[in-house]
Amino acid sequence: MSSKLRAEWALVCGVGAAVLLTTAEPARAYTAAGDRLFPATLLLPQITPGDEFYFNLFSLPLTPNGPGGFSHNINLTTTVQKTITERLGVTLEETWADLGHAGGKDSYGWQNFETGLKYVAILDQPHEFVFTLGADREFGGTGAVRAAASPSGATTPEFFFGKGFGDLGIGYLRPLAVTGNLGYQFADTRPRPDQVVGGLAVEYSIPYLESKVVSLDLPEFMRSITPITEMQFTTPGSRSFGARTNALFAPGVSYAGEGWEVAVEGLVPATRATGRGFGVTAQFHLSLDFIMPESVGRPLLSGM
Repeated sequence: MSSKLRAEWALVCGVGAAVLLTTAEPARAYTAAGDRLFPATLLLPQITPGDEFYFNLFSLPLTPNGPGGFSHNINLTTTVQKTITERLGVTLEETWADLGHAGGKDSYGWQNFETGLKYVAILDQPHEFVFTLGADREFGGTGAVRAAASPSGATTPEFFFGKGFGDLGIGYLRPLAVTGNLGYQFADTRPRPDQVVGGLAVEYSIPYLESKVVSLDLPEFMRSITPITEMQFTTPGSRSFGARTNALFAPGVSYAGEGWEVAVEGLVPATRATGRGFGVTAQFHLSLDFIMPESVGRPLLSGM
């Protein structure tokens, strides 16, 4: 994909978001399993297909491996999800990266273009449980090598899950939920290594607490907040070719508005290879299936 086409695609997405915001009807953004509304995650992929559009900003100091090594990583990612049926959907994702060099100028450019497919295999609403099968495809050579985009592509079969604790008799712990994913990334060619990828998120939903457990007469702003902590990791699955284990912890909060969510998390590297200091990530998320349910928010094959 050329730089011109990428820029045009990003512009169209941005204009589309502005139009949606000005024509939105009241609604709340979520992934649902019974009474459980799972907020959008920032580090981890969303656990189900959906009709969604979101921006994610990521900034993390890095550990340079000598002069000229990378000193920071700043990413801006645009993601579009579209349902084909109620249970099947596709994802399109593109990232612009700015990599700082110790003692030198920054290098920047597009990362490899990625697509994904997700299918909800299990939706157990009484037990607030969802299990999704998926696959992600990274197209090698579509990004800028100067921005560390790999010339080799990769395919990642994986699964996703979400489980709310609301069906358990545990009082004030009922608003808790966990979500996560696990996959194996197969590289197209060497020396890019195969990788095990995954993560886990723990959430405590204040909206669930207020509506399903006890009303605490909290301020309106607090009633829309979900504290969340994510953990993401990648580790070589076979010969490493110099790759090392990376892991991030990300505590933060998500705020659900009318058809949108905004969230901010701190980034805490768990290994030296991941980074050398604290970073931050933020996300603005639109749920098109609630903002425009009769048009772009509908599955392409409605009723299937």
